[in-house]
Amino acid sequence: MKAIRRIFTWIVFPLILEMGVLFYINNVYLSTTTTFHIKKINSETDINTLKKTIKVNIPSGVDSVEASYDGSYVSYLLNHQIIVIDTKTQGIKKVISASNNIEYYTWLNDRNRIIYFYKTYSRGSEAIQLEAYDLDINNKIKIDKLIYAPRNSHIEDVTLSPLTNMIYINVVDSNGYSYLYRVDIMGQIANLKLPIKRIAKMYELQRKDVLLYESSNGIIRVIKNGGGYTFLSSGYSLIGTDSNDNVYVGKLDNDKKVVEIYYGSIDKSFKDWNHIKLNHAVNPNQVIILPKDNALTVTFDGRDLIDVNTGETITGTGDILGVNTNYIMYTNNNYVILKLE
Repeated sequence: MKAIRRIFTWIVFPLILEMGVLFYINNVYLSTTTTFHIKKINSETDINTLKKTIKVNIPSGVDSVEASYDGSYVSYLLNHQIIVIDTKTQGIKKVISASNNIEYYTWLNDRNRIIYFYKTYSRGSEAIQLEAYDLDINNKIKIDKLIYAPRNSHIEDVTLSPLTNMIYINVVDSNGYSYLYRVDIMGQIANLKLPIKRIAKMYELQRKDVLLYESSNGIIRVIKNGGGYTFLSSGYSLIGTDSNDNVYVGKLDNDKKVVEIYYGSIDKSFKDWNHIKLNHAVNPNQVIILPKDNALTVTFDGRDLIDVNTGETITGTGDILGVNTNYIMYTNNNYVILKLE
């Protein structure tokens, strides 16, 4: 019996020790050094303490105005630097700069961390450097691998998921061709070959490593399980995704306006998706999914949002700038206004 107990101890204890080490590397060490591992931190308590309305003054002539998921910060690009405003004090919290001009940035959708990109040069080639800054712990995180993109290219769009830890980057060259790159939790970078010229828009599922994109000539394609395929070849426009990994596409009329919205799982046949007919045709960019409760809305004036299912109207406080995890963002003169969804 003692011999069995000793054997059991020799086998199990090393396994427990190994698992503990791996857990530490994956969740503690890697999450604060050269990777972008993200743990979901939203809770009901967090949401219940969010301010219903936030108003911040910003200077004119700035670019890429965004807000953090909880409304703690509003940010913008000025002179190729990211200016982060503390919405509570109305003062500058942080100026994020790099060794070269920052050309694109975005907030994570569940914590106060910014991911940003800038050009650099290595081995005589033009490359893109990926870095992040965490406002909660005042810490910069740098990926030590570069994205070797075509010369004179620019970043047009970035998607990311805090659950799959995948980042997709759409880089467009001087001739208008898209190059799609995927960065995983370990900082491994893959250049995904595209059968189309240019990506017009793209959306990433949150629970699975799946990317959907619409090409400049109206083809909707899916990238999953290491491969890609055409989902819809024409007559539809990609609207977006929700937190339950439902995909939304709009059926287009002859004027390229959405007259009907289809939504469902990418794992199901398109004929089995739900669909809603609209009372009035709208442009694809007038259809907005609110992430907080996955409400499907449309806007006719760029200010008010109408819930397609209930008919209820969310009255705007300015021109709609965008939406994030919890807030609808508006601009009104030199003010950014955040309204809780």
